[in-house]
Amino acid sequence: MMIFLLACYGFIDLNDVQSANDRDGDGVPYTSDCDDENDSSGATRVWYPDVDGDGYGSSEASGTESCDDLAPSGFSLDNTDCNDTDTAITPDAVEECDDIDNDCNGAVDESSECEDHNTDADGDGFTADFDCDDTNPDAYPNAEEVWYNGVDEDCAGGSDYDQDSDGFDSSDYSGNDCNDTDIAINPDAEELCDEIDNDCSGTTDDATDDDGDFYGECDGDCDDADATVNPNEYDGCDAIDNDCDDVIDQYDDNDGDGYSRCQDDCNDYDDSVSPGAEEICDGHDNNCDDISDDGFDADGDGYTTCNRDCDDTDAGVNPDATERTGDAIDSNCNGDTDT
Repeated sequence: MMIFLLACYGFIDLNDVQSANDRDGDGVPYTSDCDDENDSSGATRVWYPDVDGDGYGSSEASGTESCDDLAPSGFSLDNTDCNDTDTAITPDAVEECDDIDNDCNGAVDESSECEDHNTDADGDGFTADFDCDDTNPDAYPNAEEVWYNGVDEDCAGGSDYDQDSDGFDSSDYSGNDCNDTDIAINPDAEELCDEIDNDCSGTTDDATDDDGDFYGECDGDCDDADATVNPNEYDGCDAIDNDCDDVIDQYDDNDGDGYSRCQDDCNDYDDSVSPGAEEICDGHDNNCDDISDDGFDADGDGYTTCNRDCDDTDAGVNPDATERTGDAIDSNCNGDTDT
């Protein structure tokens, strides 16, 4: 009041008062201005949640006052979206005949094109909005489908010649599905060893031979990535089931000496011969070290007493030695002296 009176008497100019209240001159008093030193920054704005990101904020949500730009954070200055969870429903959408207020103007299906959308022309109990063919009383949602007649009776969509819905039409109707009642049988299926033509190739159990050993999985190849493994392979001692008989290194301990062929038994039919046996002088490799009677050639002439050396203390006496006369010694171990 005092300022007003003083202004009336000319002591204070009204323009000075206005300038004091709005220092940046943007028309917004400093009490409401987000930045009264910047004429590009005005009053706070009300932002509304834009959940579906269609540029329109929810008409039902409360706004948030802020000096900041909240648009990048899912807010909008517009609050005319009547369904903020569906991007197809906005004030600028085209009204559809679907019993929904698509353009948020408060009216449903107000377009002249929608006058007949809720009629049931064929009398099957389903209106044109839901009936895939409102001219056919036998076609409506969940009706019993009659396959291969070219009519979508149950309104499920898809081909009427693909009964198992595997994406391939029946081979009886110009398709290439050899069994249109089994979704697991079609040209894209993997061939299994089950006496069924799973991939509709015309051949049963024709799984490929990936390793080139002339045996596929359906021929009993237990490892079709390794050509050395198949039913015709010799089962070596390598911790692998080479012949695919479900037994790894199946050689047994035939002589019961605790060693099998895969455990380096050089004679698995003689229990006196094994890697753990004691070498004896008998002309055999008892301990499987590839040397017969090793340790029994005392004179080192290559012959042992069990290998016809008649004197294993004299290297000059053995079956290959030359007989010497006049020494009364059987040098060549033939049983005669000096002959």
